Amino acid sequence: MDDKERKVFRSFAMVSQIGISMMVPIFLCGAIGWWINRLTGMQVWFLLMLFLGIGAAFRNVYMITKSFYSEDMKKEHERLKYIQELKDYRMAHPDETYDEDIIEKKKRYPENKGATRS
Repeated sequence: MDDKERKVFRSFAMVSQIGISMMVPIFLCGAIGWWINRLTGMQVWFLLMLFLGIGAAFRNVYMITKSFYSEDMKKEHERLKYIQELKDYRMAHPDETYDEDIIEKKKRYPENKGATRS
């Protein structure tokens, strides 16, 4: 399985998991609230338990998406750290120029004249 298929499968699994993780707490808490309503005769329990289930569902979604994107966020932080290190180095060494490197590349690869329109 190539990388693109793996990402599609992983995304599909996450969407399915989010759906299940939202439905179960809402319905379970709603059913418990309805049962408590029947026992006590107070209609407020269903709403309280329903809101508790909705809160639990959104917490589940947050935890799932956080774990799903943690690897991507780690790579992004590493990339930003690398860029910041390059900027810090450039600020610490302002007298260094890279003109010699550019001239050497032009000598080494004379056929490359940059971007052209065709």
